[in-house]
Amino acid sequence: MGSAFRPDRLAVTPAPENMAAWVMSYAPATDSEALKLLRGRFPDCPLSLRVAALDFLMRRCPGPLAGRRDAK
Repeated sequence: MGSAFRPDRLAVTPAPENMAAWVMSYAPATDSEALKLLRGRFPDCPLSLRVAALDFLMRRCPGPLAGRRDAK
């Protein structure tokens, strides 16, 4: 008989920091582009986790992802 618990199917949830590091390897220009990358790479993760990764990016990498614009 089979087992109800199968350790080989245990899903590992990535940390937002690791998700953010993966996204930065693609250097997205906007936060919507970063979320699109996160959704494509981590489709099984909840939206709240993807948003947490985006928040980590915005706090750690000031610039276009943090919503800063150059004043002219």
